[in-house]
Amino acid sequence: MENDRTKLLGGAPIIPKLCEGDGEPGLVSVLIPSYNRGYIIGKAIKSVLAQTYRPLEIIVVDDGSTDETRAIIDKFGPAISYIYQENAGLAVARNTGLAAARGEFIAFQDSDDIWLPWKLQVQVALMRHLPELALVWTDMTAVNPVGVVVSKSHLKTMYHVYQKIKAEDYLSNSGLVKDVCPDSPPDVAQASFRYGDIFSPMFMGNLVHPPTALMRRKHLCCTGGLDLTFARTCEDYEFFWRVSREGLGALVEAPSMLYRVDAEDQLTKPDLHLYFARGNLVALKRRIEQDRDRIKLPQYIIRRQMAEAYGWVAEEELLSGNGNRAAGYFWKSLLLNPAQKRALTLFPFSLVPQPLFRLARSLKQRLSSGLSR
Repeated sequence: MENDRTKLLGGAPIIPKLCEGDGEPGLVSVLIPSYNRGYIIGKAIKSVLAQTYRPLEIIVVDDGSTDETRAIIDKFGPAISYIYQENAGLAVARNTGLAAARGEFIAFQDSDDIWLPWKLQVQVALMRHLPELALVWTDMTAVNPVGVVVSKSHLKTMYHVYQKIKAEDYLSNSGLVKDVCPDSPPDVAQASFRYGDIFSPMFMGNLVHPPTALMRRKHLCCTGGLDLTFARTCEDYEFFWRVSREGLGALVEAPSMLYRVDAEDQLTKPDLHLYFARGNLVALKRRIEQDRDRIKLPQYIIRRQMAEAYGWVAEEELLSGNGNRAAGYFWKSLLLNPAQKRALTLFPFSLVPQPLFRLARSLKQRLSSGLSR
């Protein structure tokens, strides 16, 4: 049986044929994958049912839960379509939902996040106003596990690509929400939206937080769904990048959801950073191989981004105790951009015997801890 690293770094994409046709006009299919989130999924579902937009369908894909998830879903009755599958991961669960979805529009919701009631109403209005849009996403508000606001406008904090680019350079067209959705709440109506071709800037990093996005089915169909060769992480980034190839993207500059941070059961935990780094590198290499002519960026920026991607993998391999692999990635990174101070600093540590490296790292952590007291 293949391990996660083999699935990520080798082999052809495994993408089922999903979501054919234009879908049922006006219907929004909301897909909620879940694994052992019975304690919180009810809140996510209620936030979808509270949407001011209709018609919609809610499809919960239970990815092999062993808790009370099924019982919680049953309480909602026929309002929810429930699909159970053996545990196979987030990408498979979302593809299962895509295969069952009937709507003209499709949205991902996470089982631990809360949508604000206006979200779908504004996004569908914008989609109808601009038929060339393949997806619309929004800002988000970060809250801790007990609901206290941590960051009111969190999208550009969480996704570092917004520090690398000027969004207005690519989302060069703009307007006000009130002009496309006059019935939206007053504070939302005054918010701006921007749209344009985001395929090239996606090379610099993911712009789209999945539960904030609404996609048009006919554009999504062309992607074939989430690529299952991206095991555990980065499947969303790679997927939205391919969606952006099929049409324009629009950002509504208002938070449409409450995003839970610092929870124990989230996929953004530090022990998954190596998978993020590997997945990011594979996504970049694949887009260069398949779509180089469509990436409208200067060559020096592409080289710099690739150098950073190799350096990120190298650093995570080093921290995971894989010195030999780290050295190879550091070398590739420095060949692309020899001026990287961080890579130059860390490269020698990948050549140190790992027991000595771990000892030095442990001593540094202890000294740092002592000095902070």
